[in-house]
Amino acid sequence: MSHPTLEQFLKDVAHHQLTVNLDQGLFRDLTIQRPGCCEMHYHITTRPGYLMFTGDMGSFVFTRLADMFDFFRDKDGYDINPGYWEEKLEAVDSRGGAQEFSSDLAKETLIEHLQDHLAGIDSGDYDKDQSDAEEAKEAIKHLIGLAEDDKHDFYETLRNWDAGDAGGLDMDCWWEWDFNDHTYRYIWACFAIVHAIKLYDAHKSNEVPA
Repeated sequence: MSHPTLEQFLKDVAHHQLTVNLDQGLFRDLTIQRPGCCEMHYHITTRPGYLMFTGDMGSFVFTRLADMFDFFRDKDGYDINPGYWEEKLEAVDSRGGAQEFSSDLAKETLIEHLQDHLAGIDSGDYDKDQSDAEEAKEAIKHLIGLAEDDKHDFYETLRNWDAGDAGGLDMDCWWEWDFNDHTYRYIWACFAIVHAIKLYDAHKSNEVPA
């Protein structure tokens, strides 16, 4: 699955507005949504040591600093650090975490493995080498198809892999490969957290001193 770009995210929230429901020190509750519309809406809630993201794109709870706005704030742009931020995740909703199986990543990994295998084929028998190469290509093509259709069948095929049926292409190291990638929702949420803090900071800077 592809990830949302910053351009796509900003388009999604182009008409969103900030509503401050609670603002008492490190205790905050913010709603960011398009007026009269719940599509792509989200909430940011903080308490000392925690930040909770909830809304259309799922729920993610992070913990790191007393004021989590200091952890996520980017004054100059929309820089996000999904991998590092994922390490600070405490909880996610029932729809899944920050990562999921990626058929695109599986395809990329398998093609690279196939290319390494093909480059090493040299038995001295041209016809056999050609036959083995074609068998390996067909085996990888089939495996990629499984990755795109059913990850359970994909993993089952890897577990029962027989190099003799794949032109000598072994899969002994497949368990070392990581076929997971960050979800669309998680990357969107990362952008959204930075976005919310920018809106909040702008709101605070416009407040009239008491």
